[in-house]
Amino acid sequence: MTYQARHTPAQDPDFVLAQAAAIIKFSDDAIISKDLDGIVLSWNKAAESLFGYSAAEMIGRPVQVLIPPERCHEEGQILTRLRKGDHIDHYETVRKRKDGTLIDISLTVIPLKDRSGRIIGASKIARDISQQKQSVRRFRELVEALPAAVYTTDVEGRLTHYNQAAQNLWGCCPELDTARWCGSWRRYRSDGTEMPLDQSPMALAIGQNHPVRGVEMVIERPDGSRVPVLPFPTPLRDAAGAVIGGLNMLVDISARKQAEEQLSRSAAESEERVAERTQELRCSQERLRALASELTLTEQRERRRLATDLHDYLAQIVVASRIKLSQTISRSRDQDLSASLLRIDEMLDQALTYTRSLVAELSPHVLYQFGLSKSLVWLGDQMKHHDLAVTVHPAPASFTLPDDHAVLLFQSVRELLFNIVKHARTDKASITVSVDAEKELWICVEDSGTGFDVTTLTRPADAQTKFGLLSIRERMELLGGECEVSSSLGVGTLAILRLPLAPSCVGSTTPAVMPRFESEPAASKSLDRCVKVLLVDDHAMVRQGLRSILDSYGDLDVVGEAADGQDAVIMARSLRPDVVVMDVNLPLVDGIEATRILCQEHQAITVIGISVRNDPQVRHAMTDAGAADFLPKESAASRLYEVILNHCPAVKS
Repeated sequence: MTYQARHTPAQDPDFVLAQAAAIIKFSDDAIISKDLDGIVLSWNKAAESLFGYSAAEMIGRPVQVLIPPERCHEEGQILTRLRKGDHIDHYETVRKRKDGTLIDISLTVIPLKDRSGRIIGASKIARDISQQKQSVRRFRELVEALPAAVYTTDVEGRLTHYNQAAQNLWGCCPELDTARWCGSWRRYRSDGTEMPLDQSPMALAIGQNHPVRGVEMVIERPDGSRVPVLPFPTPLRDAAGAVIGGLNMLVDISARKQAEEQLSRSAAESEERVAERTQELRCSQERLRALASELTLTEQRERRRLATDLHDYLAQIVVASRIKLSQTISRSRDQDLSASLLRIDEMLDQALTYTRSLVAELSPHVLYQFGLSKSLVWLGDQMKHHDLAVTVHPAPASFTLPDDHAVLLFQSVRELLFNIVKHARTDKASITVSVDAEKELWICVEDSGTGFDVTTLTRPADAQTKFGLLSIRERMELLGGECEVSSSLGVGTLAILRLPLAPSCVGSTTPAVMPRFESEPAASKSLDRCVKVLLVDDHAMVRQGLRSILDSYGDLDVVGEAADGQDAVIMARSLRPDVVVMDVNLPLVDGIEATRILCQEHQAITVIGISVRNDPQVRHAMTDAGAADFLPKESAASRLYEVILNHCPAVKS
C-alpha cells in the first residue's frame, strides 16, 4: 500500500500567510510595512490606536508623516541600514500622532525580502514606552535630590545614571553607557594599590549577586586629588530575581580618616614622650585619655548627626513618596501604569530598608532614646550578625547617665564584644548590668574562650596588641571609674566596667508634666459623629500625605496639625480629638513623652504611634506610654484608616 504525501499546516503557504495576517491584525503593538522609499504598505489596528491615523489615511503615504521635523534625518538613516540588510532592534525615539502630540516609542525594523532574497521593504513594530520613560524620569529626580553620591549601572557595569553629588565627588562627568563600574578617574584600595575595574565593589556586588559592605576605597579625580570613600553597592533585580544592574552610594570618609590619622599620630607621640620623659608621664597620660575619649565622642557625634540627617531627611522623603505613590496606585485604572508604580514602590521600599540599616549602623538611636541598659540589649542582639550569641542581664533598678558617659560605656562594651569575636574563639558571651548599694554601676562582659595572660597588658612590648583594652581603661579612669580585666589561658575572660553614679541618676525618673490650662472631664467615644483626628509630625510633607489620606474618608475629620510634642499636648486640650496620630521622634517633647501625658490627662483619646523606625524597642516604648497601636510610616497609606476605626469606630452623622 502506498501513501500520498501531505503537507502539514505549517508547510502550507496559505496557512502561513493567514497566520501572519492574524498576528498582525490582533497584535497589541503597532505593525507597519513600507517599501524602500518609505511609503506605507500596511497599517494594523494597533497602529491606528497608537498614532490616530486610519489605515485608509496612511497606506500610500510616506512614513515621514509620523516623524517630528527635528528627527526627519532618522528615516534616511533607517532606510540606508535596511538596504544593507540590517535589523534595528528596540530603537527608542519619538513620533508624532495625528493630533500633533509626541509619543515615546521603541522601534524594531526588520527587512522584507522577496523569494530571490532581494530586500523589497521593511516591517516596523512600534511600542508605546511613554509610561516607562516617565517612571525613569521620576526615579532620576528622586536620585538627584539625594545629598549622597549615587549612581546606577546595567548588568555589564555601564553607567546608566548618576546624580550631581556623584559628579561633584568624581570631579568629572563620565559618559553614560561607556564608563564602567565607577565614574572616577582612577581607583585605589585602602593600602594604596590600584584597583582594577573588574575588582571594584560594584563589579563584585553584581558578579556575586549580593551587597558588598565594609570595603574602603580611594577615588582619584582628574586634578590628582584623592578622596577616601565607603561604597555601598547593591544589585538591582527584576521581578523574577535576575540581576539587571546595580545601585551604589559613595560616602566620603575623609573626616574619619583624618581623625584616625590624628589619633595614630597622637598615640605615637604620647608613647615616645613616655619613653623619653618619665617626669611627664602623668600629664601625657591625661592628654591621651582626653584625646581618645574626645575622638570617640566626636566620631559618635558625627555618626549620630549623619544618622539623624538620613532619618530626618532621606527616610522622611522616601516615606512621603511612598504615601503619595500608594494613593496614586489606588486611584489608577491603568494596569500598566499601576504595575510600573508598584515597581517604583518596591524600589522605594528597598531604599527605606537600606536607609534604616545604615542609620542603625551609624548610630544606635536606642542609646539616646532609651538609655544604656536597653541599648546593651539591642547591642547583644546585633552581635548575632557576627556569629556571637550574647546573653544580656539588664539592671533591675533604673538609672540615667549623661550622654557622653553613656556613649563611652556603650563603645567600651562594643569593643569588648568585638575582642571576643576576634580573639576568644567562642560563640557565646554574656553582659550583666547592675547597680549596687553604694550606687555604683557595674557592667560585666564575660566569655569562656581561650583567654590570655593579663600581665601582658603592662608589658611595653605587648602594649600595642592590647591597645583596645588599654584605651577602655583610660576612658573609664577619665570618667572617674575603673576597668578590671581577669583572664586565664583556656578559661576565659571577665571584664568589669565600674562607674560611681550621682545620687540623682539612680531610681525611676518622673516624666515631665506640662502645665494644664483647663480641666477636661473624661468622655466616652461617640459613635454618631465623625472621628476627630489630630496629626502630629515634625515633617510637613508627611503630615500633608497623611492628611490627604484621611481627608478622603467622610467619617474622619482632621481637626488640627502639630509639629512637636509640646504643641500636640496643648492642642489636644483645646481641640479634644478622638484620635491622635503621633510621630515618635519630635522636637521639644518627644512622641513617647507626649503620649504618656495625653493618656494620663485624656482617657478618651486614642493615640496611634507612627515612626520611620520599626524597631521593637520603639513599638514597646509607645505602647508602654499608652498608645493603642503602632504603625511604620510607610504602612500608614494602606492601614491607618483601618487602625483608626478598629480603636474608634464612627458613623457619619
